[in-house]
Amino acid sequence: SSGRRGAQLKPPGSLRAALCDAHNLHLDSMSSPTPVRDAPAVPTTRFTARDLAQSSALVLACDGVVFDVSDGADFYGENGPYASLARVDASRALATMNLKLTHEELARGCEGLSADELATLAEWKAKFMSKYRAVGTFTRE
Repeated sequence: SSGRRGAQLKPPGSLRAALCDAHNLHLDSMSSPTPVRDAPAVPTTRFTARDLAQSSALVLACDGVVFDVSDGADFYGENGPYASLARVDASRALATMNLKLTHEELARGCEGLSADELATLAEWKAKFMSKYRAVGTFTRE
């Protein structure tokens, strides 16, 4: 990794709590058109890192599932606070609560994540599953 480690967001208190609170406010403000009883089936369309990067839709991958986050364009769009998560496999950034990872670090996906980080990732995936449309699966090239 390049010297970007110093660029990690580490405000006073818990970064995880701060980011979760901000994102929960966004997610809570969205209305679900129908209640979800069971997790919906994930479409079988496969996305690679290149597919995500070249997508015209506002998508991100989280723990193997690709979500259309267009409804959160204020957050994931070009000038949004989570813009760095758009059109990439955001799994590692979400699990580590670090929005400043390099492309090389992001490319590691879930490799070497701790049990706590994997639990954090599972929480994010559940949130995305409940609020955004799954459009496919992410596969490493």
